[in-house]
Amino acid sequence: MTTKKEYYSYMTTKLLLIRHGESDGNAQRKFSGFQDVDLTEKGIWQAKRLAYRLKDVLVDIVYCSDLKRARHTAEIIFKARGIDIISNPKFREINFGAWEGYTFEEIKEKFGYGDEFNHLMENIKPEAAIPQGESLVNLNDRVIAELNNVLKKYEKTDKDKTIALVCHGGTIRVILSNALNIGLKNMWNIEQYSTALSIINYYDYKAFVALINDTSHLEDWWESGLKINTEKRDE
Repeated sequence: MTTKKEYYSYMTTKLLLIRHGESDGNAQRKFSGFQDVDLTEKGIWQAKRLAYRLKDVLVDIVYCSDLKRARHTAEIIFKARGIDIISNPKFREINFGAWEGYTFEEIKEKFGYGDEFNHLMENIKPEAAIPQGESLVNLNDRVIAELNNVLKKYEKTDKDKTIALVCHGGTIRVILSNALNIGLKNMWNIEQYSTALSIINYYDYKAFVALINDTSHLEDWWESGLKINTEKRDE
């Protein structure tokens, strides 16, 4: 049987998409966006679990958002392995503008249940911008242009490459929406949990989604392996 790879001339570029661990903003159910909030203790624990899951996976290079919650997650997972981590502000979360630092309920109370909220979260209009912030189209253009720049660096390498990108829920949803060709109107239908792993394989820029929003490393059955691995490091 002929595989997808045999139809294309270039090597595979595998993209590991990783959402950051739980942040203070997540725990408080606030819109963070460009705000530079820290990971919670739970978020650090989640990142350590994913680090154990990926410990034997060959990764050539790591990109991450320059915001602390993404950078810290990337360092927990990859720094001890000596893999280069490149921070890039183009992979930030959507800029929530005037909404940043507020919960859903506080936004409705402070700004009203207006068109901006409706057009971003419910009856979605991708071109509608958040006050003092971005639209989904702005986010898409920023993220996809930079992702294409990254992929272009590896399009004619002599071997398969694996790139990890540690960033944010909105950023990952945009990338997956493009790969799946489902449109920005449907991007919020893709769930993204803290430290979720998604995988896209690129062949000649053609995207094949292999995994979405996987958090099996947070389930109880990983606990014994993580404990054994930690004990060995302490010896």
